[in-house]
Amino acid sequence: MKKIIIYISLIFLIVSCTNTVIKEKLPTLRYRDLDTSELPVEFNILGDPRSGMWSVMIYDLDNNISLFEYNKNKNLLPASNLKLVSTAAALKILGPFHRFRTDLFYTGKINKKLNVLDGDIIVLGSGDPTIGKNYFRDSSLTEFKIIADSLKLNNSIDYIRGKIKVYNPARHDNMYGKGWDVDDLSDYYSAIISPVSFNENLTKIIIKDSNIEVIPPYPFRFKLDTIPNMERSSFTRVLGTDSVIVKSGFIRRVQGYVTVQNPEKLFLNSLENYLKKNDISVMSEDIQDSSVLISPLCTIFSDSVFSIIHKCNIESNNFYAEQLFRETARIFSLDTLVSDSLKNIDLNYDNILKLNSELYSRLFGINNFEIMDGSGLSRRNFFSAEKFIKVLKVMKDDRYFTTYLSSLPIPGQDGTLEFKFVHPDLNNVLFAKTGSMSGVNDITGYLITKKGTRIAFSLLNNYYNISRGIMNRYLEDMLVYVVNNY
Repeated sequence: MKKIIIYISLIFLIVSCTNTVIKEKLPTLRYRDLDTSELPVEFNILGDPRSGMWSVMIYDLDNNISLFEYNKNKNLLPASNLKLVSTAAALKILGPFHRFRTDLFYTGKINKKLNVLDGDIIVLGSGDPTIGKNYFRDSSLTEFKIIADSLKLNNSIDYIRGKIKVYNPARHDNMYGKGWDVDDLSDYYSAIISPVSFNENLTKIIIKDSNIEVIPPYPFRFKLDTIPNMERSSFTRVLGTDSVIVKSGFIRRVQGYVTVQNPEKLFLNSLENYLKKNDISVMSEDIQDSSVLISPLCTIFSDSVFSIIHKCNIESNNFYAEQLFRETARIFSLDTLVSDSLKNIDLNYDNILKLNSELYSRLFGINNFEIMDGSGLSRRNFFSAEKFIKVLKVMKDDRYFTTYLSSLPIPGQDGTLEFKFVHPDLNNVLFAKTGSMSGVNDITGYLITKKGTRIAFSLLNNYYNISRGIMNRYLEDMLVYVVNNY
């Protein structure tokens, strides 16, 4: 599938070589004061009071002209469209080959005769979101195999007398984005962000015949609330605790997903279980000698940023986006161009926001915006259509543009557009990211028209009073009009 996506994205680049000369000037549409009588019928929805608030811009990348704009500077909720900005910044600062690293050390000495480590294992993470990825489908855990091999094969360790400890647990002020809805925090899409994680800090809970299975294992406390005839079960973790309330009729097998309160515990439990299965015992004794040496054990590297931004944009994965957001700020803070006030600062969440805000201004030439996270989950993010166009314009000329473009969903093929915007005229010419939450329905990305013109567009729609499905058809109609008329 990745080869197909990259092949299709190359079409976008090839078009640029065949469309540098325009025989006649293309017509333009510009509306500052909206008069629906002058609009193409496909755009009349902009004047419908039920449609809420809009910020719209459609831009011809080949001729550097705006084809249509309406409230282009109005800041609205971008939802997951914001991932277009955070992944673009990550590509430019980190590059597609950058990898997170998790370093492991051991304290004390190894007794070669008894194959015992008289010490602890220390884990130092940097926010790798990929450890334990696909655990629900594949529990082979190649990352943990590296650790087990380093212990058993490289150092002849069968027993760890001490404990496995996380050196840098999650900071409370960095766990979530600002403005995340409290009611969402136990759901799969808003897991705690942490330097060390496993399976995106997410568990699957299966309840059948009063038996409760947690995958991967985690010590939740459960309260089962039986509600007769309840069709859809609910799983809610009480905020700040490991208590989970499950409401269901419990007539048949019940399944749901819940985030964990303590990411380090999930990581450590999973690692110790893996080591045990591979004949390495963790005895968890308290090691009192504070003067013991610290020696390197091994390093685990994440998937590349190339793969991570695909997960961010195609699957709209919030956890990956948030980890990338923090890593981008960390690396940028080391840059000589960063403002003096932001050099060598503590990477608390407020400073992460300041660093990324300054970075976006420098990279994309944008100002007057609000970002409170990297995923778009916050309702305190504000961004306009014109700002998105500026980001897309900069990335169009970036050396990693093919990587960026190939990370965007394609209608009918993958991710968030697999079943949306599937009009035949948009087939293999639309590369876009949607943004959806209650009252928000946005789409931003690139188009290739039937004339071969490369288009950047952003259609931001907030506070609408029409069903989401109908609104998606209106958005699709606008994009089809652009494809057929420019």
